[in-house]
Amino acid sequence: MKNIKFVVIGLIALLFLSGCFQVERIIKVNKDGSGTIEETVLMSQEFIDQMKQMAMSFGGSKVEGKRDESEYHDIDDLKRNASKMGEGVKYVSSKPMERDGKLGYHAIYSFNDITKIKISENPADNILSNSGMGEDNQEMHFAFKKGSTSELIISFPYEEDEGDYEEMDYEEEPDENESISDQDLEMMKAMYAGMKISVKVVVNGKIIKTNATHKEGNTIILSEIDFDEIMKNEKAFKALAGSKEASDEEMKRSMGKYSGFKADMNDKIVIKFK
Repeated sequence: MKNIKFVVIGLIALLFLSGCFQVERIIKVNKDGSGTIEETVLMSQEFIDQMKQMAMSFGGSKVEGKRDESEYHDIDDLKRNASKMGEGVKYVSSKPMERDGKLGYHAIYSFNDITKIKISENPADNILSNSGMGEDNQEMHFAFKKGSTSELIISFPYEEDEGDYEEMDYEEEPDENESISDQDLEMMKAMYAGMKISVKVVVNGKIIKTNATHKEGNTIILSEIDFDEIMKNEKAFKALAGSKEASDEEMKRSMGKYSGFKADMNDKIVIKFK
């Protein structure tokens, strides 16, 4: 994932909130280019309460004393999210969820043409948008060719101010401890506990050829960050915590060796399947 650091920065933008959340987005693609988008979102009650307060500060409204399912499973919000994902995306269904003390939902959207999908590479974008914080606009783009062997091409947005990777010197490893105090580190550990995000593409068929970095059967993992796993290794967590100012190439070098972090750094991922 070329701009994985935007995913991390999007999460850092939520750091001042207490409580954890988990987001999983799975894009399923059929041989004719149609498919579904499935999202699972789980949040602590404390996180939900703080997001409500944020929404109010950005002009939202609140019914005092009201606590119900719509706090974490708002069908109207989910239907609005469908229109943000691209032309022809439709809300299909959703259901509330409760797991390990967290509340949330599982939602399914459908589409007829993957090439019309406009979806952020940050799976927490809907949380940010619905809270009033806006979106990062780092949309993935999809191309598709039908045939006896279908071909899906996923392109990632280019971060213009990073410069040319090939011309940069990476002889020196990034300082994984730079600018992260012990106090900040402990605060971040407490806030990131239980947090997990992932974006995956699943093709309906057998993958014949792909340049994807992380492939499991017919599933391509675009990004996966499991903070509980990362925090088992303090060096890994310091590297991630200090990555806000790093380039994607630097993040790849510093984080790729640690368990709990997966990202595809290709400009384009090509998936041929039948």
